[in-house]
Parts: sequence; C-alpha cells; structure tokens
Amino acid sequence: MRARRVLGALALAGALSLAGAQGAAAGADGVTEFEIYTVNGVKTLTCAPDGGTHPHAKAACAEIDAARGNIAAVPRLPGYGCLDEWDPVLIGVTGTWRGQEVLFSSFESNKGCAAIRHGHIFWY
Repeated sequence: MRARRVLGALALAGALSLAGAQGAAAGADGVTEFEIYTVNGVKTLTCAPDGGTHPHAKAACAEIDAARGNIAAVPRLPGYGCLDEWDPVLIGVTGTWRGQEVLFSSFESNKGCAAIRHGHIFWY
C-alpha cells in the first residue's frame, strides 16, 4: 500500500512537471486557467463563465484572485478542522493567473486536510 502511494506521488510530480512545461505559454491572453491535481483526480478550473469541470469554480477563482495567484496563500476553508491522521497525499496546481505561470504542489497529511487547506481549490 505504501509503495503504491509513493509511486502515485511520483507520477503526480512528473505530471506537474510536464504540465508546467506545457502550460507556460497558455493563458498569455490573460485568461486564468488551471489543472487541479488531487487524490480524486484532475479537474480543470477556468476563471470565466463556464468554470471548467471544477465543482466550485466561482469560489475557487475568487480565492485565487484574492491571493494574487499564490495558491499557498489561499486560506483554509473556515469551519473545518484537520484530523490528526498521517496518510500523506500530494496535491498540485498548474496553469496561469493573469498571464503568469502558476506551479504549486504540496504534500498534505491526509486526504481531508488536503481538501480544506487551500480554500475551495481542492474541495471536490
């Protein structure tokens, strides 16, 4: 089980590297768009009327704008706490915010904490 998690984390890290290399030119027109990588799969987030495939696009886009594209600065969801459980997961974001490349990845202590530590971005 642990080996599968490590392999999964390595695969995600590789995907983030490739997506970052490909995504650098995207969004040069000022459109804000992201690929959100979680343990539940990959979602697109387009900060435009359609919102992509992210279930909380409007809230996530507002949080990213408030943080000026800095995913690490997006505050956790209010009213939720993290369980003291060690089952680490890797999450990440690649894309552009107002023409600037965004690359973010983080190991979180468990799936629940990963979902709430960065606002609505990983909440699905």
